[in-house]
Amino acid sequence: MVLILLARVVFVAFVATLGDYVWFEFGVRHTPAHGVLHGAALLLAVGLVLGHHAGSVVRGAAGGVAAGVAGALAFYAVVGLAGYLGALIAAWVFMWIFLAAVAAWLQGALVAAGRWLVPGALAAIGSGLIFYRVSGIWTDHPESRNYLWHLVAWTVAWAPGIAALTWTREHR
Repeated sequence: MVLILLARVVFVAFVATLGDYVWFEFGVRHTPAHGVLHGAALLLAVGLVLGHHAGSVVRGAAGGVAAGVAGALAFYAVVGLAGYLGALIAAWVFMWIFLAAVAAWLQGALVAAGRWLVPGALAAIGSGLIFYRVSGIWTDHPESRNYLWHLVAWTVAWAPGIAALTWTREHR
C-alpha cells in the first residue's frame, strides 16, 4: 500500500517537474491560456492516479483535467486581489477540494459530502502548508535550476493530498 502511494506521488511529482522544466527552459510566457493548459496537463496526472485508485482511469483523467482547468481559473479569478503567491495558495486549496469531489464521484459517493469534504480539507491543509514551504522553487529563479530538488519538493508537496484522497484501510 505504501509503495503504491509513493509511486503515485512520484508520478505526479515527475509530471509537475516536467512542467517546471517546460516553463523555465522554453521560456513559456505566463498567460491565462498557458496557465489553464498547464493546470489541465498537470491535473490529468492526478486524475490518472485517482482513477487508478478507483478502478476508472478514463473517468479519473477527465475529472483531473476538469480540476486543473477549474484550479487555474480560480487562480486567475483572485490573482488581482491576492497577489501571485496568495492566488497560488488559494487555487491550491480550491483544487484539492475539487479533487476530493472527483475522487468521491469516481467511487459513487459524491452525494455523501462528509465523506469527501473532510479528506479534501485535509489534503488542502496538509499539502498547502508544504506547498507554501517549498514555493521558492517557483518564486526564486536562480540561473541554474536544480530539477532534482524540484522533484523532491513536488513529491513532498503532493504527498499529503494524494494520501488523503487515496488512502484506504486494508480489510481483514
